[in-house]
Amino acid sequence: MTGAIKTRMVSFVWGFSEATFFFFVPDIWLSRIVLEDKKEAYINIACTTLGALFGGAVLYFLALSYFDDIRGLLDLIPGVSNTMVEQTGEQVQALGIWETLMTGITSGVPYKIYASWSGYLGLSFGTFLLASAVIRTLRFTVVTGIAHIASVILKDRLSEQEMFLLHAACWIVFYTIYFYKFGL
Repeated sequence: MTGAIKTRMVSFVWGFSEATFFFFVPDIWLSRIVLEDKKEAYINIACTTLGALFGGAVLYFLALSYFDDIRGLLDLIPGVSNTMVEQTGEQVQALGIWETLMTGITSGVPYKIYASWSGYLGLSFGTFLLASAVIRTLRFTVVTGIAHIASVILKDRLSEQEMFLLHAACWIVFYTIYFYKFGL
């Protein structure tokens, strides 16, 4: 199995895992790939999005019948609270899936909550899937693009090792702020 295939498999699995119950975003992986291989990073956005769509679909369909069980599992995820879940449900009902997923890009609300509410509320699966595909791809592309631009700007100033350390430091700061704001 080639390195590219392994990388793409990790992207798919990470996208699926984060869309269900894993709490570290696949953007970490995508923004790391772009430091070494720009083309491969953008290919991996598609793999990650497909994994996320599959994970979102699983939660959507499980939530049709087992929403209370899923809510119980969501409560166990670091950075997810009952309040976050309730407020997201209210937003999905009031605004619809397109607008709430779009605001989710910057709100810190995990995709898994939107997927669960979409299923529970019986929103159109096709609309949910289309909105998820567009908005998840947009988010992954923006984050990967920012890392790509930063790597181009810093390539003559930092060694590869320093670039990787900066990448790790940025994500540590991101999650420190996230968990401070939303709690562990």
